[in-house]
Amino acid sequence: MLSPEQKYDLVARRQSFLTPEDAESLKKLLSEKEQPKIAWETAPTGKPHVGYFVPLTKLVDFLRAGLHVTVYYMDVYGFIVNYIHSMETVEYRRQYYHHLVSAILTSLGVPLENMHFVNESSLSYDPAFVKDSHKLCAIMTQQDAKDITDEVGQTKMLSPMLCAVQQSLSEPYLDLDIQFGGEDQVGLFNHAKRFIPLLGYRQREHVMNVIVAGLDGLKMSSSKPAETKIEFLDPPSVVAAKISAASCPAGEVAQNGVLGMLRDVLVPISEQRLERLRGQTGAHVTEGKDLHAVQRPFATVDAPEGSIFSIGGRHFPSYEALEKGFVSGVIGPEDLKAAVVAAFNEVLAPIQDIYTKSRAWQEVEELAYPGGCNGH
Repeated sequence: MLSPEQKYDLVARRQSFLTPEDAESLKKLLSEKEQPKIAWETAPTGKPHVGYFVPLTKLVDFLRAGLHVTVYYMDVYGFIVNYIHSMETVEYRRQYYHHLVSAILTSLGVPLENMHFVNESSLSYDPAFVKDSHKLCAIMTQQDAKDITDEVGQTKMLSPMLCAVQQSLSEPYLDLDIQFGGEDQVGLFNHAKRFIPLLGYRQREHVMNVIVAGLDGLKMSSSKPAETKIEFLDPPSVVAAKISAASCPAGEVAQNGVLGMLRDVLVPISEQRLERLRGQTGAHVTEGKDLHAVQRPFATVDAPEGSIFSIGGRHFPSYEALEKGFVSGVIGPEDLKAAVVAAFNEVLAPIQDIYTKSRAWQEVEELAYPGGCNGH
């Protein structure tokens, strides 16, 4: 049985909050409720890149903390924000996302029966949801809607201005205690925090993960050129070519795309693998039961116990130690890139194996992203 402090440490690691007070509010929730409900909400738009490892790896922490974890596919949101595509196309993309998310979670050691998956469209056409959406629209200004993200703020269309309404109402209609998303969700989370109580519902907690930089050292996005990001289905040679050409100035951390992806994507996976080997999976007692092989951290077999990464014959127990080695010149860019290539190809292999064996996933990919388009 985990203590409230242990639960908080799992839920809050690598997360940020809207305000410092929200951290205390989360501690109170975890001490008072045995199994709080949390959801990660994702809109099926562009083809996901490896930045999606960050929230999905975090779901493992939530399961270890004993939370009730839901993936919420925002198919209605995906249509109104990306209105140039038909509802039918968005539905194919939702199916593609579900195939991919399921494969990623499986590769991370999560038995899918421990997860909950909900489609937004199964809730948002309910008469009560529609009525609440009208009530919410009646107490919001147009500026309130535009303030949630730059994308909505710059639109000339009406439908994207309804995105905040759709996402905020997910909190009461999923009966959530916590909504989880990226730091780019600040506007949406503040909207929910402000407006949902005005409809008579309780205020929820919000936690946010870091947004991963692309290989160019800048924000990764599905709409950016392919060479700036690694796709989940990129073959090993493509992964190697992209990382080889990536921004990785010797001794520099700022705008270093390779070091950033190691820190934000690979290190959390490696640390969770080490914890699983030590039996430190908390409430998630069946974690790893469906894996075909024992997953080790990204350290060589001769590395000291507790190492999470090996680079150029050197072993590191933490990201901080690794970064220090890079800044001091102990690790050079080429050795760093080689280790990152090997690690990414290892984590992508089981996902690609599931894809290769799934005719349904392959067929829906062509319907969702015809001709290999990325979705924008």
